[in-house]
Amino acid sequence: MTIYNGCDGSLNLYYKGLLISSFPLTKKKTFKRYQYQGEYLILKSMKENFKIKQIIYTLTHFCNKIHNRKLNKQPIRRSDHEYFISCLFGLMKLKIIDNNNENGYLIMPKKKKKI
Repeated sequence: MTIYNGCDGSLNLYYKGLLISSFPLTKKKTFKRYQYQGEYLILKSMKENFKIKQIIYTLTHFCNKIHNRKLNKQPIRRSDHEYFISCLFGLMKLKIIDNNNENGYLIMPKKKKKI
């Protein structure tokens, strides 16, 4: 698994105790921006008249699919990583999962170089 570092560090996503994705943190790609993706997905789904139960089921199902692909060492498309971050943050926004040592995110600041 490659950890993607930006000038402000990295955002690492875990699901069921497994590191699934990593995203760089920069001035433009901030934690708040990534976090908003989950909220946006929920709002967009509700606008399309999906019920909350349907949204929760879909977000959970996608996260489980990606988790299984990771467990089985199958490739995961970059677009699926992008959708995964939206699903994970959506589930946290709906309080279906908590940010803890099994699920959620870990922000790692950029290492300072020694001179």
